[in-house]
Amino acid sequence: MTLTPTTSLTVPGVRMEAEMREQPAVLAALADRWPQLTTQVADLVGDAPPLGVAFLARGSSDHAALLGRYAVELQTGLPTCLVAPSVATAYGRAPEGFRGWLLVALSQSGRTPEIVDLTRRYGAAGARVIAVTNDGGSALAGAADLSVPLDAGPELAVPATKTVTAQLLALLAVCAGLGSGGLTHTQAASLPAAVARLLDDAESPDRAARPLAGHDRLAVVGRGACYPAALEGALKLQETTGLMAHGFSTADFRHGPIAVCGPDAPALLLAGSGPADTDTLDLRTALAARRAPTLLAGTAPEADLPWPALGHLGECVLATVRAQQLALATARHLDLDPDRPDGLNKVTMTH
Repeated sequence: MTLTPTTSLTVPGVRMEAEMREQPAVLAALADRWPQLTTQVADLVGDAPPLGVAFLARGSSDHAALLGRYAVELQTGLPTCLVAPSVATAYGRAPEGFRGWLLVALSQSGRTPEIVDLTRRYGAAGARVIAVTNDGGSALAGAADLSVPLDAGPELAVPATKTVTAQLLALLAVCAGLGSGGLTHTQAASLPAAVARLLDDAESPDRAARPLAGHDRLAVVGRGACYPAALEGALKLQETTGLMAHGFSTADFRHGPIAVCGPDAPALLLAGSGPADTDTLDLRTALAARRAPTLLAGTAPEADLPWPALGHLGECVLATVRAQQLALATARHLDLDPDRPDGLNKVTMTH
């Protein structure tokens, strides 16, 4: 069954769009705190670098954590991992072997019981803990050695937007605090204006959404800095439209999932200016052979959803904003209200 656009006298997604438009101001405030944040992380680490960095999150926060993992491995060479919460919460295995590690715990609300509980357990196991949450007074913030509040203000639409991009930038600040070579203050400060320019372009997402609204499944593909944005973009399309969207690493996509794409199953390709993005651009030939429609978001001149080439991991923020815009525009073409997706709540209370 394909999704069929309808018309409406009201404009759905007003709240989601308003929160998306707050992103430049939220990011600018974080960029202003850059020296403070990086110094706090450096002071927490001290003269003994962590043995490794673990990230603890669910949902959109997990996608932000993936960017943090890329940043840490590229910048420091330290081993990293994404914690599997169910190992402790469902299978009962206590955290071990993390003494001397750094745990970065992410939750937009700071109230997800599973994340709060595990943060305390990893701290008790000897890890130093940083919490990244929108609420600096939340239980998660209180369970950490260092809290990095996003201070993005209330987020009422079910699909998280401004808190996700704020998490991405906050994680890049955390990684910059671990040593030289990370995102600079100047680079961070340039992101809000770049995001504002994207948000001023409503025509490109609307044009891209029109053909997408006629399909019920979609692959969202990216590599490197664009891979977390591909996962987040797929989630936003799932939440707002009910589209069977799946995010893939470009490399993994070639290992089999490309077979799902064809005339009735398009692909959204996210490709910026990094060394991994050429691989994503090269997918267009294989997708054309399968007669699969493609949308291209990125820095190439022919991109359907363009963003400026920055040459650093901050492009993940721009890719994520473009995916938000596409999800909102697609929902509107389908006369769906992304502010209140059916069956979803703002805070998911996993245990």
